[in-house]
Amino acid sequence: MVRYHDISTQCPRPVDSVTPARFNLLPCPPRLARNARTYPITLPTGATVRRTSSDPGRALLTGFAGGPAAADDWNKLDMNGLRGIRNTALYFHNNSADTLEAVVDHYVEFFKRVRVSAPPGVVPPILATDGVNFDRPLTAEERPALLAYLRKL
Repeated sequence: MVRYHDISTQCPRPVDSVTPARFNLLPCPPRLARNARTYPITLPTGATVRRTSSDPGRALLTGFAGGPAAADDWNKLDMNGLRGIRNTALYFHNNSADTLEAVVDHYVEFFKRVRVSAPPGVVPPILATDGVNFDRPLTAEERPALLAYLRKL
């Protein structure tokens, strides 16, 4: 079971290597990019790897950074609920989204990235309500309704 997800708000952000790009996360703003650091991580085998992030997240608390990316605590954060979100701008743990529109746009691109990065035949838990089938992506027509809902919380 995956308890925390890396939602790609840290710097540097993933870039699609395929042309045309299948997802397009916005680049980090300079105020966050300047915080990126490279950390040496010693694996259980004794080997050392280096990972770069502007916010290693829970890994700084737990020290669990050498496992498989989906299972360790690197770039993972425990987030608050959505109640009152309309009153809490800037958004994300690092204030990287200025508006709720930017949050929704980030997640649209993030979910595209997760989908194209999944191994064949695997439905990542973050993309499936039932654990078997991919959930339908947000449509352009649903975006205004979602934003209205978030503003009512």
